[in-house]
Amino acid sequence: MSKTLIVCVDDDDSMLASVARSLRREPGYEVRTTLNPHEALGWVAAEPVAVLVSDYEMPEMTGAQLTGQAKRIRPETVRILLTGRRSLDVAVDGINQGEIFRFLNKPFEDRVLRTAVAEAVQRNIELLALSGDRQRRERREQLRRALESEYPGISSVERAEGHYVVTADPWSEATALGLAGLDRKLEG
Repeated sequence: MSKTLIVCVDDDDSMLASVARSLRREPGYEVRTTLNPHEALGWVAAEPVAVLVSDYEMPEMTGAQLTGQAKRIRPETVRILLTGRRSLDVAVDGINQGEIFRFLNKPFEDRVLRTAVAEAVQRNIELLALSGDRQRRERREQLRRALESEYPGISSVERAEGHYVVTADPWSEATALGLAGLDRKLEG
């Protein structure tokens, strides 16, 4: 079974090493680190990143900007921000731009970080399932539209006084619509 991909971004090399060291204690994780938020976005775009852990204050872009872009690229990637600034502005920015799953203060406790990431991995699994449901619904709707365009009225059912209205002669209507193979022989 493949490992769960966790991407960590921070402009402080020692903080990044500390985050990675903490998360690598979990055997089911593949932990990738980078000082470059653009490299992290490349990974998010190319691979199924389950969790993105980012510093808030970075020179190239804020963690909120990074997580906002990551959300647009891969919505099911769960986003965690680490910050040394404990202000409402940081929280609002993170929520508005990146729909942050958790905010963690720096310096962080290993146990708190590992718990937050474990919960984020579970949320990623839930989001992937929902994404699959959404894809199936979209595909079902595409098929319905295609059938409806080829056979107008096929997807609508009339209902009158608590019962369904069925045509008196569905076989003739099927033949008129050009639906080969739908004839009275199917009743037997």
